Amino acid sequence: MIGIWRSDRFFYGFLLFYMTGIAALILTTPLSPTEAQLFYRDEWSPAIWIARILHQYLPGPLGLRVVPFLLGGINLWLFYRLLPGYFPRLEDRRFTLVIFAILPGVIAANVLLNDAVFALTLTLLFLLAYRKKIYWLELLALLLLLSTATAMFALYLAVALYAFVRREYRLGIVAAVLLVLSLATGLYSIGGRPQGHLPELFGIYAALFSPLFFVYYFYALYRVALVGPRDLTWSIAFTALALSILLSIRQQVLIVDFSPYLLAATMIPVRVYFSSMRVRMRRFQTRYRLAGAVVLATLVLSSAAVALHRPLYVLLGRPSHFFAAPLYEVPARVEALKARGVRCHPPVKRRYNALYRFYGLSACPVEKHSPDTF
Repeated sequence: MIGIWRSDRFFYGFLLFYMTGIAALILTTPLSPTEAQLFYRDEWSPAIWIARILHQYLPGPLGLRVVPFLLGGINLWLFYRLLPGYFPRLEDRRFTLVIFAILPGVIAANVLLNDAVFALTLTLLFLLAYRKKIYWLELLALLLLLSTATAMFALYLAVALYAFVRREYRLGIVAAVLLVLSLATGLYSIGGRPQGHLPELFGIYAALFSPLFFVYYFYALYRVALVGPRDLTWSIAFTALALSILLSIRQQVLIVDFSPYLLAATMIPVRVYFSSMRVRMRRFQTRYRLAGAVVLATLVLSSAAVALHRPLYVLLGRPSHFFAAPLYEVPARVEALKARGVRCHPPVKRRYNALYRFYGLSACPVEKHSPDTF
């Protein structure tokens, strides 16, 4: 199955189909509550700032989605440029890029306005600059990461530890300074009390990678920790995963917090899988091929659920507990209110206020309406 990716026609056909599918999702998927909150928030971010400018010229959610779409294409290119250092075979590099592209978390990041896609771009850019020994580009990527609403301190810590161990003191000092700055300025809030968010965290990562792929991802990081090779990409992913687990004991960890630094290391589990399988004679590879096929099948199913969320939502009878329900329920309510001549919306859950505002309905005075929420 891997051999088919040697065909240029097949590989570039997939990329064309993929980017067309992402564009279709951008055009047909309504704005999410999280996107609306990002659009109206006060904190400055390059991706959000550009999205606000584009929104003045492109109607509806489209202006907000151009940024993640373009950054998603750049991320595919940057990720592919990193792969020759991990896979000597062309078909292995192309197959790994396909795995990266169809991860549910990558698909969502390429469609929805978010900080994670920009942080992923900067992480991949930093890794490529480090490999090419372009110091000014490393520094620029590290500095720009301060503008993202993610757990950038995890990357700074990983880079500082890795650089000092490798005696690359110039990079280590820069990363250490940025680590102290990110923690001292409170760019990422750390606190709370033990509340048992760890199962929720693993649920987030299972949704990000697909359940079985994340299990193998976790195993691959552990295996590399024992036997190597422990490169900078592994250091970033391992540190981000370990810190997210520790923080989840005391506070809720959002999907955008650590996901960019884990997604950037998607090539590690694929390399571990190939090295474990190919070290054995072909007749002893059957169980590895079967296990790989099962993991790949679950990944495809998870990705299909994300990409086909709209027909699934309709097919299931538009259940309110469906993960994509808020995307379609709020616009329907807005249309119903406007059809009745209502110019404001009754009290709703706080996370939906910005979404109603985006669609042109501000909150009604509380004293004139029932306190019940949708």
